[in-house]
Amino acid sequence: AYDLINENTQYLSKTIDDFRDFIKGDRDKKQLVLNETFESFLHLVEGSIKNHNLNVSINIEETIQMDGYANELIQCFLNIFNNAKDALEHTKDNKYIFISAFIQKQNVVITFKDNAGGIPKNILPRIFEPYYTTKHKSQGTGLGLSITYNMVTKGMGGTIEALNKTYTFEDKTYNGAELKITLPLK
Repeated sequence: AYDLINENTQYLSKTIDDFRDFIKGDRDKKQLVLNETFESFLHLVEGSIKNHNLNVSINIEETIQMDGYANELIQCFLNIFNNAKDALEHTKDNKYIFISAFIQKQNVVITFKDNAGGIPKNILPRIFEPYYTTKHKSQGTGLGLSITYNMVTKGMGGTIEALNKTYTFEDKTYNGAELKITLPLK
């Protein structure tokens, strides 16, 4: 437990530095292997996955390499994951988060899909607005998805959208939210 706390603290410290660089526009794109970026992300959330009884299914094309900012991507993944985790809190079924990544034309498409019932229609258009939160003030700042939106669109030249999806998994039909990030490979 101590090691994980130490790792998380170091990661957060690095995130603050990265965010400072992001604000200053002082950062270098590096070639990254998406699989390895996801491994770092999963390492940070493994405790959360266990504690909240989440079933996380990952389907990432093995060979995806891209020019990008690994720590900013991890930050985006954490924000999306935490929203899904919170939304799944009251789900009676098995709690699923499906993560996939594949190449489409000259882009990489990354999706996070849950089975928490979807995002209410009146909220959906507003989820990327700063300070917009459906949680009690003590639990949420409403900044997670707003920061993610800015990092993806302004910082990485990509797009992000939120949709409600109905899908079948192991012969059962589920409803949930899907967050879809599209990023240029170069």
